[in-house]
Amino acid sequence: MQLVSIIIPVYNKAAYINETLESALKQTYSNIELVLVNDGSTDGSLDILKKYAEKFPSKINLIDSKNKGVSAATNLGIQEAKGDYIQFLDADDLLSPEKIEKQVALLNDNNFEKIASCEWVLFKDDIQKISQVPYGIFKNFESGIDCLLRAWNHQEMMQTAAWLTHRSLIEKAGGWNEDLVKNPNPDGEFFCRVLIHSKGVVFEPEGKVYYRIPGESNVSQQRGHQATLSLLRSYQSYEKVILSFENSKRIKVALKKVYQKFIYDVFPNFPDLIKESETCIKALEVSEKTYIGGPKFQRISKIIGFKNALRLKRFFQ
Repeated sequence: MQLVSIIIPVYNKAAYINETLESALKQTYSNIELVLVNDGSTDGSLDILKKYAEKFPSKINLIDSKNKGVSAATNLGIQEAKGDYIQFLDADDLLSPEKIEKQVALLNDNNFEKIASCEWVLFKDDIQKISQVPYGIFKNFESGIDCLLRAWNHQEMMQTAAWLTHRSLIEKAGGWNEDLVKNPNPDGEFFCRVLIHSKGVVFEPEGKVYYRIPGESNVSQQRGHQATLSLLRSYQSYEKVILSFENSKRIKVALKKVYQKFIYDVFPNFPDLIKESETCIKALEVSEKTYIGGPKFQRISKIIGFKNALRLKRFFQ
């Protein structure tokens, strides 16, 4: 049995970390290690992690580090991990018991140059009360690029823990980008590079990830100027990386939608970043009209234009 390393960066998650660790330790796949990286927590998380490390010394590797952010903590976990496969897990999310076992079996039946995915569902406090996400990304893809295009064209995402990745793919992609300070999209930028190097996505239909609905303190919910700039930089990284692999119309159309979605989310704040995103769209030289958002917003955009539709949307909010 190949070793699977479950990497869990932890920053001030004392309220949730017990539940997360239990879901990791109760995996039906037995050959696992937990690499816990305490990222300078100040709320008692470290004490909880120490208790688990003492209780399961053969399963848990605890690393205590200064606060440097989730990307640095995750990279530290990758460096310390000994596994053939890497499972990333946020410190407030949960795995279904069979998730890793079934994904390892899928990858062993295919090859380690592919990446495994599964469904993720939303919950708040009780995993018996979940909300399913009606995404088309929950399926097999012939290439990692095809998976990215599905996500970008339809404004979908794959939650971090849904993936199971062979170490060799991570080595090809490189680590999490620590230069994108306060980036609310560190996993998206990282897995863009992983998927580009992969030879396909195999979807496992039974395992699940329980994604806790983010609170206001969650890094992905922080939208100051620095975080928003970092988000734009992560999208520009998408463009740079993917165009070096495939410079085609279908790629540029999808990238245009990524930048449009950025403007959709940011408007009317940070006009300098909106202007920069519009410059990125213009440089792609995509002549055809593209539409994002829900059906109603798209219909309005077709009639009065994207920016006017945004103004109307914000007026009625």
